[in-house]
Amino acid sequence: MDKDNKTSKVENDLISDDEGVVKEVELPKRKIRLSKVLLYIAIGCFAIYAVYSLVTQYEEINRKQEKLKSLESQITVQEIKNEELTNIYNLSDKENEEYIEQKAKEDGYLHAGERVFVNISGD
Repeated sequence: MDKDNKTSKVENDLISDDEGVVKEVELPKRKIRLSKVLLYIAIGCFAIYAVYSLVTQYEEINRKQEKLKSLESQITVQEIKNEELTNIYNLSDKENEEYIEQKAKEDGYLHAGERVFVNISGD
């Protein structure tokens, strides 16, 4: 083996010389320090990313829970309306006529010849 070949293998922990004897070679301390620094930087970046991801997911969960509460309240209101309509639908013919007449009077409709008197004195 020539010298150029040996120097190119300085990156390895073990190298062999011309006689076939394996010798342990120390890696340059600068490369070891640099690799440790890069490792710590990578770990730090990953930790920051993990914390950022957790915070954003927590915020998203809170938004979704608020939306769920809003939708649940809308569902409750709609169920009450549906129950009222079901009750109206199940009225007998006479009760149905009375209901229709009541709603018509609320809207300002009257029977032919019927008059409405309004008390303006406030008593």
